[in-house]
Amino acid sequence: MSQGERFLGWLERMKAQKAWTPARAALRRSLAFPLGAYPKAMPYVEPLVDGEGWRREAYYLVTALYALKDGAHQEGRTLAQAMREKTRDSGNVEKRFLALLDADRDQIAFRLRQAVGLVEGGLDFARLLDDLIGWFSPERHVQARWAREFYGGDLGIKVGEKSEEKEVEE
Repeated sequence: MSQGERFLGWLERMKAQKAWTPARAALRRSLAFPLGAYPKAMPYVEPLVDGEGWRREAYYLVTALYALKDGAHQEGRTLAQAMREKTRDSGNVEKRFLALLDADRDQIAFRLRQAVGLVEGGLDFARLLDDLIGWFSPERHVQARWAREFYGGDLGIKVGEKSEEKEVEE
């Protein structure tokens, strides 16, 4: 069981309790503060936080994003896939996605909050946590996989047909 899966289990149990409403409010509010700095969010995150530094911040970020989506977890649906689906409706999604892939530690919370708010439906929050833990690896393997997930598959653009922003060539 991955760290993300264990953490998701914790979130799902918390969501099933009456305390979810105030927890959700505190977690959503925590997005306005530096990650891990909002005291009212700490009781909901600290019991399962594993590590310090970026790892700890990733737990806070994913928990807040989970609350932002009201616990809409959909196993296997990554943020990159959800943004790819949204690309069919808006050409600006690709620009936001590319900005997200280039986000540094100061920008990542803002960029992710934008992206998660943009997409409809649930996301795989366990996978998101696991991905964020490895986000700042020098090899950038997470960003490379996200790019493959975003650009892979059918975007509804046929070869040789023009989209709003670019032409796809053979």
